[in-house]
Amino acid sequence: MFDTLLGVSFTLLALWAVLGTLYRIVTWVRTPSPLPIPLTPAPRTRLGVVGRLCLEIFLFRALARANTVTWVASILFHYGLLFILIMHMRFFFAYLPGWLIPFVVWSGWAVAAAVVGLCILLLRRIIVDRVRYISSPSDYLHLVLLLCIVLSGYALKRHWPVNTSTVGEFLRGALSFQWQPLPDGAVLVIHLVFVLLLFFVFPISKLLHGVGIVFTPTLNQRENVSVSVATKKGEHSS
Repeated sequence: MFDTLLGVSFTLLALWAVLGTLYRIVTWVRTPSPLPIPLTPAPRTRLGVVGRLCLEIFLFRALARANTVTWVASILFHYGLLFILIMHMRFFFAYLPGWLIPFVVWSGWAVAAAVVGLCILLLRRIIVDRVRYISSPSDYLHLVLLLCIVLSGYALKRHWPVNTSTVGEFLRGALSFQWQPLPDGAVLVIHLVFVLLLFFVFPISKLLHGVGIVFTPTLNQRENVSVSVATKKGEHSS
Protein backbone atom coordinates (compact mmCIF):
# COMPACT_ATOMS: atom_id res chain seq x y z
CA MET A 1 0.00 0.00 0.00
CA PHE A 2 2.79 2.43 0.94
CA ASP A 3 4.71 1.57 -2.26
CA THR A 4 1.64 2.36 -4.35
CA LEU A 5 1.07 5.64 -2.52
CA LEU A 6 4.69 6.64 -3.06
CA GLY A 7 4.54 5.60 -6.71
CA VAL A 8 1.33 7.55 -7.38
CA SER A 9 2.80 10.58 -5.58
CA PHE A 10 5.90 10.38 -7.78
CA THR A 11 3.72 10.21 -10.91
CA LEU A 12 1.52 13.15 -9.92
CA LEU A 13 4.36 15.39 -8.76
CA ALA A 14 6.47 14.60 -11.83
CA LEU A 15 3.50 15.65 -13.99
CA TRP A 16 3.06 18.76 -11.84
CA ALA A 17 6.74 19.68 -12.31
CA VAL A 18 6.63 19.23 -16.08
CA LEU A 19 3.25 20.88 -16.69
CA GLY A 20 3.98 23.68 -14.21
CA THR A 21 7.26 24.42 -15.95
CA LEU A 22 5.59 24.41 -19.37
CA TYR A 23 2.92 26.78 -18.06
CA ARG A 24 5.57 29.21 -16.82
CA ILE A 25 7.36 29.04 -20.17
CA VAL A 26 4.13 29.72 -22.11
CA THR A 27 3.43 32.65 -19.78
CA TRP A 28 6.88 34.12 -20.42
CA VAL A 29 6.54 33.63 -24.18
CA ARG A 30 3.17 35.43 -24.21
CA THR A 31 4.38 38.31 -22.04
CA PRO A 32 5.00 41.33 -24.31
CA SER A 33 8.31 43.20 -24.18
CA PRO A 34 7.54 46.40 -26.12
CA LEU A 35 10.50 48.40 -24.86
CA PRO A 36 14.06 47.82 -26.16
CA ILE A 37 16.03 47.34 -22.93
CA PRO A 38 19.07 45.22 -23.84
CA LEU A 39 21.89 45.22 -21.33
CA THR A 40 24.77 47.05 -22.99
CA PRO A 41 27.04 46.30 -24.68
CA ALA A 42 24.47 44.23 -26.53
CA PRO A 43 24.95 42.07 -29.64
CA ARG A 44 23.51 43.37 -32.93
CA THR A 45 22.61 40.04 -34.52
CA ARG A 46 20.38 37.12 -33.50
CA LEU A 47 23.40 34.85 -33.57
CA GLY A 48 25.10 37.22 -31.17
CA VAL A 49 22.09 37.04 -28.84
CA VAL A 50 22.25 33.24 -28.92
CA GLY A 51 25.95 33.37 -28.09
CA ARG A 52 25.32 35.78 -25.25
CA LEU A 53 22.59 33.57 -23.78
CA CYS A 54 24.83 30.49 -24.06
CA LEU A 55 27.59 32.29 -22.16
CA GLU A 56 25.13 33.18 -19.41
CA ILE A 57 23.46 29.76 -19.25
CA PHE A 58 26.55 27.56 -19.43
CA LEU A 59 29.35 29.77 -18.07
CA PHE A 60 27.47 32.32 -15.88
CA ARG A 61 29.47 35.15 -17.45
CA ALA A 62 27.75 38.00 -15.57
CA LEU A 63 28.29 36.23 -12.25
CA ALA A 64 31.96 35.65 -13.08
CA ARG A 65 32.39 39.39 -13.58
CA ALA A 66 30.56 40.20 -10.34
CA ASN A 67 32.01 37.75 -7.81
CA THR A 68 34.61 35.06 -8.46
CA VAL A 69 33.92 33.00 -5.32
CA THR A 70 30.19 32.86 -5.99
CA TRP A 71 30.88 32.00 -9.63
CA VAL A 72 33.14 29.08 -8.69
CA ALA A 73 30.57 27.81 -6.17
CA SER A 74 27.80 28.04 -8.76
CA ILE A 75 29.87 26.21 -11.38
CA LEU A 76 30.67 23.42 -8.91
CA PHE A 77 27.07 23.05 -7.81
CA HIS A 78 25.36 23.27 -11.20
CA TYR A 79 27.75 21.03 -13.11
CA GLY A 80 28.03 18.60 -10.22
CA LEU A 81 24.24 18.34 -10.13
CA LEU A 82 24.08 17.99 -13.93
CA PHE A 83 26.59 15.13 -13.74
CA ILE A 84 24.47 13.45 -11.03
CA LEU A 85 21.26 13.87 -13.04
CA ILE A 86 22.86 12.29 -16.10
CA MET A 87 24.04 9.42 -13.92
CA HIS A 88 20.45 8.89 -12.72
CA MET A 89 19.39 8.22 -16.31
CA ARG A 90 20.59 4.66 -15.62
CA PHE A 91 17.23 4.04 -13.94
CA PHE A 92 15.38 4.59 -17.20
CA PHE A 93 17.09 1.58 -18.79
CA ALA A 94 16.69 -2.08 -17.90
CA TYR A 95 20.44 -2.51 -18.52
CA LEU A 96 23.19 0.04 -17.89
CA PRO A 97 24.23 1.63 -21.22
CA GLY A 98 27.96 1.79 -21.83
CA TRP A 99 27.98 5.57 -22.31
CA LEU A 100 26.65 6.03 -18.75
CA ILE A 101 29.44 4.03 -17.09
CA PRO A 102 31.86 7.01 -16.78
CA PHE A 103 29.13 9.05 -15.08
CA VAL A 104 28.49 6.26 -12.58
CA VAL A 105 32.20 5.78 -11.89
CA TRP A 106 32.89 9.48 -11.33
CA SER A 107 29.63 10.30 -9.56
CA GLY A 108 31.42 10.56 -6.21
CA TRP A 109 33.42 13.54 -7.47
CA ALA A 110 30.23 15.10 -8.81
CA VAL A 111 28.60 14.75 -5.40
CA ALA A 112 31.62 16.37 -3.75
CA ALA A 113 31.51 19.29 -6.21
CA ALA A 114 27.76 19.80 -5.69
CA VAL A 115 28.05 19.67 -1.88
CA VAL A 116 30.97 22.13 -1.80
CA GLY A 117 29.16 24.52 -4.14
CA LEU A 118 25.91 24.33 -2.16
CA CYS A 119 27.69 24.87 1.17
CA ILE A 120 29.50 27.96 -0.14
CA LEU A 121 26.26 29.40 -1.55
CA LEU A 122 24.45 28.74 1.74
CA LEU A 123 27.23 30.28 3.83
CA ARG A 124 27.25 33.28 1.52
CA ARG A 125 23.59 33.93 2.27
CA ILE A 126 24.26 33.63 6.00
CA ILE A 127 27.52 35.57 6.28
CA VAL A 128 27.40 38.33 3.64
CA ASP A 129 25.24 41.16 5.00
CA ARG A 130 23.88 42.50 1.71
CA VAL A 131 23.01 39.00 0.49
CA ARG A 132 21.38 38.07 3.80
CA TYR A 133 19.31 41.27 3.66
CA ILE A 134 17.72 40.39 0.30
CA SER A 135 17.35 36.65 1.02
CA SER A 136 13.92 35.20 1.76
CA PRO A 137 13.30 32.01 3.79
CA SER A 138 12.69 30.10 0.56
CA ASP A 139 16.23 30.93 -0.64
CA TYR A 140 17.66 29.07 2.35
CA LEU A 141 15.14 26.23 2.14
CA HIS A 142 15.92 25.57 -1.54
CA LEU A 143 19.64 25.21 -0.80
CA VAL A 144 18.99 23.00 2.24
CA LEU A 145 16.58 20.83 0.24
CA LEU A 146 19.13 20.34 -2.54
CA LEU A 147 21.80 19.49 0.06
CA CYS A 148 19.49 16.91 1.63
CA ILE A 149 18.82 15.31 -1.75
CA VAL A 150 22.50 15.09 -2.69
CA LEU A 151 23.67 13.86 0.74
CA SER A 152 20.88 11.28 1.12
CA GLY A 153 21.65 9.99 -2.37
CA TYR A 154 25.33 9.71 -1.48
CA ALA A 155 24.42 7.87 1.73
CA LEU A 156 22.38 5.43 -0.31
CA LYS A 157 25.29 4.65 -2.59
CA ARG A 158 28.04 4.41 0.04
CA HIS A 159 26.41 3.27 3.28
CA TRP A 160 22.90 1.92 2.68
CA PRO A 161 22.93 0.49 -0.86
CA VAL A 162 19.73 -0.83 -2.40
CA ASN A 163 18.90 -2.93 -5.44
CA THR A 164 19.23 -0.42 -8.27
CA SER A 165 17.38 -2.69 -10.70
CA THR A 166 14.31 -2.68 -8.46
CA VAL A 167 14.58 1.07 -8.01
CA GLY A 168 14.68 1.42 -11.80
CA GLU A 169 11.55 -0.73 -12.12
CA PHE A 170 9.80 1.46 -9.53
CA LEU A 171 10.69 4.70 -11.35
CA ARG A 172 9.89 3.40 -14.82
CA GLY A 173 6.60 2.06 -13.49
CA ALA A 174 5.73 5.38 -11.87
CA LEU A 175 6.34 7.22 -15.15
CA SER A 176 4.34 4.70 -17.21
CA PHE A 177 1.40 4.39 -14.76
CA GLN A 178 2.40 0.80 -13.95
CA TRP A 179 3.40 1.14 -10.33
CA GLN A 180 5.92 -1.32 -8.95
CA PRO A 181 7.11 -2.11 -5.39
CA LEU A 182 10.01 -0.16 -3.92
CA PRO A 183 13.01 -1.87 -2.25
CA ASP A 184 13.04 -1.71 1.55
CA GLY A 185 15.14 1.06 3.02
CA ALA A 186 14.37 4.07 5.18
CA VAL A 187 17.12 6.18 3.58
CA LEU A 188 15.72 5.44 0.11
CA VAL A 189 12.27 6.60 1.20
CA ILE A 190 13.75 9.76 2.75
CA HIS A 191 15.68 10.45 -0.46
CA LEU A 192 12.55 10.04 -2.60
CA VAL A 193 10.51 12.28 -0.28
CA PHE A 194 13.11 15.03 -0.69
CA VAL A 195 12.94 14.57 -4.47
CA LEU A 196 9.15 14.80 -4.37
CA LEU A 197 9.41 18.06 -2.42
CA LEU A 198 11.75 19.38 -5.12
CA PHE A 199 9.23 18.38 -7.81
CA PHE A 200 6.55 20.28 -5.93
CA VAL A 201 8.43 23.56 -5.45
CA PHE A 202 10.33 23.63 -8.74
CA PRO A 203 7.71 25.26 -11.03
CA ILE A 204 6.73 27.87 -8.42
CA SER A 205 10.17 28.86 -7.16
CA LYS A 206 13.35 30.66 -8.15
CA LEU A 207 14.81 27.27 -9.08
CA LEU A 208 13.29 27.87 -12.52
CA HIS A 209 15.75 30.70 -13.19
CA GLY A 210 17.80 28.48 -15.49
CA VAL A 211 14.87 28.42 -17.91
CA GLY A 212 13.70 31.95 -17.22
CA ILE A 213 17.01 33.52 -18.22
CA VAL A 214 16.22 32.76 -21.87
CA PHE A 215 13.18 35.06 -21.64
CA THR A 216 14.96 37.94 -19.89
CA PRO A 217 14.53 41.04 -22.12
CA THR A 218 17.85 42.57 -21.04
CA LEU A 219 19.65 39.50 -22.37
CA ASN A 220 17.55 38.25 -25.30
CA GLN A 221 17.23 41.57 -27.14
CA ARG A 222 19.55 42.95 -29.79
CA GLU A 223 20.95 46.44 -29.82
CA ASN A 224 18.78 48.74 -31.92
CA VAL A 225 21.26 49.64 -34.65
CA SER A 226 19.11 52.42 -36.18
CA VAL A 227 18.75 54.13 -32.81
CA SER A 228 22.49 53.84 -32.17
CA VAL A 229 23.31 55.37 -35.55
CA ALA A 230 20.84 58.21 -35.04
CA THR A 231 22.27 58.92 -31.60
CA LYS A 232 25.81 59.07 -32.97
CA LYS A 233 24.75 61.42 -35.78
CA GLY A 234 23.09 63.67 -33.23
CA GLU A 235 26.25 63.71 -31.16
CA HIS A 236 28.38 64.63 -34.19
CA SER A 237 26.01 67.36 -35.32
CA SER A 238 25.99 68.97 -31.90
